[in-house]
Amino acid sequence: MIQSIKSIFIAIRPKTLSVSIAPVLVGSSVALRDGSFNTDIFLLTLIAALFIQIGTNFTNDVYDFIKGADNDNRIGPTRAVQAELISIQNMKKLIFFAFALAIICGVPLVLKGGIPILFIGLLSIVSGYAYTAGPYPLGYNGWGEFFVFCFFGPIAVCGTFFLQTQMVSIESIISGLILGCLSVTLLCINNIRDVKTDREAGKRTLAVRLGAGFVKIMFIMLFLFSYLLTGYLAFGLGYLNIKLFFMLLIFTFPLFLKVSFDTFKLKSMKLNLVLARVSIFIITFSILFMLSILL
Repeated sequence: MIQSIKSIFIAIRPKTLSVSIAPVLVGSSVALRDGSFNTDIFLLTLIAALFIQIGTNFTNDVYDFIKGADNDNRIGPTRAVQAELISIQNMKKLIFFAFALAIICGVPLVLKGGIPILFIGLLSIVSGYAYTAGPYPLGYNGWGEFFVFCFFGPIAVCGTFFLQTQMVSIESIISGLILGCLSVTLLCINNIRDVKTDREAGKRTLAVRLGAGFVKIMFIMLFLFSYLLTGYLAFGLGYLNIKLFFMLLIFTFPLFLKVSFDTFKLKSMKLNLVLARVSIFIITFSILFMLSILL
């Protein structure tokens, strides 16, 4: 029983969950700043977002193994199916369970937000499954970065904000763009690290199509674009607390420099350390970003 729980925990990929938590927290912060916040809606949104990502991670785990991207040469973190911790059949059951829980949590959200939320929810689940599964897997055809940017950025933040306020604001859109950029940085590290095995498995990520060097440059530009948009919110729109904005810079910029340097310096399994640091960056940035919105 304990071993089964540990195996499921590995398949959930806890270090990646920050990219689904952060947009909900930021979107809710923007709504609270505008005077609209419902705790029940917030909790349901957060839980639904988590289960959609967990279902997506489960799907990636099994179908990356089936398609050969996760094999004995894998250098990334342990994958449950590839490591024979969970069978293919049981993982498919877990996929169904995770997405079913997301739908259950999503029913009250649809009643609250109507057709737009129904569309976002269903599209998120379908896209999460189709990221590695189906006849045209998005992650295998160079659409991974676009998918992550949209669904963990503008769609997640604006959808969360809409559920609380029944509208979309320019601040929620810009905040969504910021979170979308940060979310893609995690995928960049994954694809840089796995470029060799992905190429052999026919997984045509941007790193495979355009080269790891291109993705490394994109990685840095995504961080810089996030800082630029945050600065626009602070100084262009006067929306952020200026003191906390500078605190955000002080706490995150050294880490940005560190992960940028390491992305060019480190290779293979050592990039897993960069992945962990990028996750820490996203969490730190998001918390300080939220505080700069609310205080």
